[in-house]
Amino acid sequence: MAQGDESISTDVVVAVLAAGRGRRMRSGTPKHLHLIAGVPIVERAIRAGIDSGARETLVVVSPNMKDIDQLLGLEGKCTPVVQEPARGTADAVRHALYAAGDATWLVSLLGDNPLLTGEVVRELVARAKASGSLLTLLTSVLPDAAAYGRVERDDQGRVTRIIEQKNDDPASRTGPTEINSGVMVLNAAWAREELSHMPLDPVTGEFLLTDLIDLAVRTGSGSGESWPVDTVVADDTVTLGVNDRLQLQEVDAIARRIIRERHVRNGVTIIGPDTVFIDERVTIGEDTVIAPHSILTGTTVIGRDCQVGPAAVLDNAQLADGVTVEQSTIRNSTVGAGTHVGPYAHLRAGCQIGRDVHIGSYSELKNAKLADGVKCGHVSYLGDVTVGVSTNIGAGTITANYDGQQKHVTTIGDGVFVGCDTVLVAPVRLGDGSSTGAGAVVNRDVEADSTVVGVPARPIDKREGRKRH
Repeated sequence: MAQGDESISTDVVVAVLAAGRGRRMRSGTPKHLHLIAGVPIVERAIRAGIDSGARETLVVVSPNMKDIDQLLGLEGKCTPVVQEPARGTADAVRHALYAAGDATWLVSLLGDNPLLTGEVVRELVARAKASGSLLTLLTSVLPDAAAYGRVERDDQGRVTRIIEQKNDDPASRTGPTEINSGVMVLNAAWAREELSHMPLDPVTGEFLLTDLIDLAVRTGSGSGESWPVDTVVADDTVTLGVNDRLQLQEVDAIARRIIRERHVRNGVTIIGPDTVFIDERVTIGEDTVIAPHSILTGTTVIGRDCQVGPAAVLDNAQLADGVTVEQSTIRNSTVGAGTHVGPYAHLRAGCQIGRDVHIGSYSELKNAKLADGVKCGHVSYLGDVTVGVSTNIGAGTITANYDGQQKHVTTIGDGVFVGCDTVLVAPVRLGDGSSTGAGAVVNRDVEADSTVVGVPARPIDKREGRKRH
């Protein structure tokens, strides 16, 4: 979803209508902030406007969403426009036209239309400019018209009106049906004039944008010689909206299929694709293999020639080239080239893992910095720790980093051998080349090249094998 480079000129402004409440979601979260493949619904619509290359992207919102640009991290890329009170889609467009200044064309997008792309918006604007129509609709043909407004055309194929479901003959809505997506390009000057005296809809008590179609048809010809209403017929997935959780589920599945296909075309192998879930912002290098039941979320970055899965969970993880992650979870951490993680390991936030490291079964790491070549075997916990080059961490090693009030740091040097079941009571430091015996409880610093054993751990004489006194 990178910002597009191609501009559709400086006389076009996009308005994303996102002031609706979305009660059918049955959620404390505003509808527009629910996620599709890890990206809020409304952000996807906004990015379609940004990627189109329009002069400006406006977002019409209710007062409680007036900081939506900051909420989505889009400051400077879109401009909130508050609609208060919310009196329908046409009223939202009226607010947008006021904010659009001298724009010649206004593109009206729906904030709950998450599969729209900048490319489709550019095509729609190009059609509007070429035809000179007052209003250009984005439509699609669905096997079931559902609750969408149906597009009615005359015997010359020209759009004459949009018929809403409640006013339609059910027989006209069976079989493939052309529907109105709600996305349109308006001749801004004409729309300003018409909206200034548009009456309220007597049934809904709102100003409805679809009423502009009837007004355009009654106007006669557009600004050129063409019919005043034109259309671009898009793929049926592009026009899907989200109004409830079933539609959210449907659109999320489509978005994730598109994402998987994009990665496969870019050189990634995905085994069992229907079991693999990849968020929009994830990037994956060539020749990487994603095995079944893996979940890649957030801003995860995976290098080339990696093996991920089966059943790997990567959330905001960064993997260099050649990393293997088997049946393990990595969150908010980085992993160096050639490292092997798992199976059944857990890297929590703040881990920085070097090159050619091995992290074995049931190991848990938190805020751990492991240098190149470290080996951390089985059933170990390393929290708030720095580990030096080529150090070996024996099975069952624990860094006791919490004293009941605060966390403390453990520092382990280069070439250290930590024996099985060692407990390192932080804060503590193990010098380069030192070692601990199996089951040692280390509660004081260990000198370089020395060995400690026992509970509590004490140094032993290297020559005589006796404890020092």
